[in-house]
Amino acid sequence: MENPLEQPAPTDPLERVQTFARDLAWGVLHAEWPHDIIVHVRRDGSRTYQTREIRITFSTHKRFSQCLSEKWHGNPPDPDLLNSMRFLRLKSRTPDEIRGIIIEKYCLTKVAYDLLRKSVASPSVFISYRRESSSALGLLIVARLKAVGIPNPFIDIDIEGGDDWKKRIETMIRVSRNFVLLLAPETLKKSEWVHYEIKIALEMPDMAIIPIWHNGYSGEGMDTVIPGNRNAIHIAKESPDHYEMAIAKLLNKLGYTL
Repeated sequence: MENPLEQPAPTDPLERVQTFARDLAWGVLHAEWPHDIIVHVRRDGSRTYQTREIRITFSTHKRFSQCLSEKWHGNPPDPDLLNSMRFLRLKSRTPDEIRGIIIEKYCLTKVAYDLLRKSVASPSVFISYRRESSSALGLLIVARLKAVGIPNPFIDIDIEGGDDWKKRIETMIRVSRNFVLLLAPETLKKSEWVHYEIKIALEMPDMAIIPIWHNGYSGEGMDTVIPGNRNAIHIAKESPDHYEMAIAKLLNKLGYTL
């Protein structure tokens, strides 16, 4: 396993949170620092530890301080973000009246450790679908995304033999930025996996959920599983031309133009 601490910190906000969680997990796994994460919260809400720039740290362990300073330049992602994305779990919150702070103790979750399972770059697109209804469309979308330069859209045929499917899928959703949901008439009625994937996607802040209706699906049941108004891409007719128009709309939503 390569040392992620030797890689530069990303600039994308979501990738920074995921990368920092992976760094934390790697350090704990390799005994570079303890499992517990200590955060000091001041009265103004700011989070600091023992130095002015460092906002999160483990005790006084030199290796972690070096990681924060050299890779993260004293400004790692906020623990609230890691907590909201379920990379951290709050264990305790204790007031220290003498210093006028609150001491928060966190631990890493299995979601954070799952980030270590694969060394490949995080996908920007996760494709959720029911195999019996949408396999052909899913594979077509993967091919077209790769053709425009998206290197690793995730579809569950990418899960290797022996992988824990549920953990692998949850991890890949959490490290993606776009959730493409293929909906045919029977998808929401018969696929527990799709419901599970939607649930995880809805937990992610700033996740772009893009439904694509096809094979005669007209939106039945979507409002109950995906709250709020979401503009779906509608494939009105199962034909090459309509598929191409739908994929063009999807690429446009992802920031690509043909």
